[in-house]
Amino acid sequence: MSDEQKDKTRTQFGASADAYATSDIHARGESLAMLLALVKPQGNWHALDVATGAGHTALAFAPYVAHIVAADLTQEMLAKTAELAAERGLTNLETRVADAEQLPFEESAFDLVTCRLAFHHFPNPRQALGEFARVLKRGGVLGFTDNIVVPDKQAAGYYNAYEKLRDPSHHWVYPLVRLQSMVEEAGLKVQVARQLSKELEFHAWADRQHASETVKEKLLEMMRNIPSALEPLFAPRWADGTLYFSLWEVVIVAQKGGA
Repeated sequence: MSDEQKDKTRTQFGASADAYATSDIHARGESLAMLLALVKPQGNWHALDVATGAGHTALAFAPYVAHIVAADLTQEMLAKTAELAAERGLTNLETRVADAEQLPFEESAFDLVTCRLAFHHFPNPRQALGEFARVLKRGGVLGFTDNIVVPDKQAAGYYNAYEKLRDPSHHWVYPLVRLQSMVEEAGLKVQVARQLSKELEFHAWADRQHASETVKEKLLEMMRNIPSALEPLFAPRWADGTLYFSLWEVVIVAQKGGA
């Protein structure tokens, strides 16, 4: 990552560690249970969770593997992860400061690499995927989730501008076909890809990144004027004095090289 992008990520997420620790979407979202079920982690595996945030994915996988490293760029997030692990009595989880695009681990060090709801922050996504593949053992598994967008380029640009207005550290969300292509180009064979939709309440979503009232008004105005191509994705509805909208997410399980 560029130094500027790293600083944005640290600033945004350092201030939001508590909010992400209690976020239902991150702590108990449908994609987490689906990822766990599809990966089928093994008791002798050594695992790495990249861009762990508040550690929800690492915490979910820890009881099923021999050891897991929860890695993130932000110290505050790692402190929250360690706190939650201690509360749950998880002694096989360690935290490590790490840039997803320059992982400080040896080649073929892990049986499993996970990355959940973080990829859209990486300015060099192919480099990150190359790092995931590098640190995986031959036959190792990538368990991955991220948001996805419609393939229409203009609509995708509008969507990403919306996300970036709320969170300046946001980089880009990709259509599923492009995301799968990037995974395959990194030498990881996609085994399964499952798409799902998640509904969010606007203010909780905006407040998680400390959006100002001015920014909220701009976001609401953008939602009132979304391109028609984004209607199936956002599916906005106004109820109980607030806005509810959806995001699309994909769960991908891929394997490196061969057993």
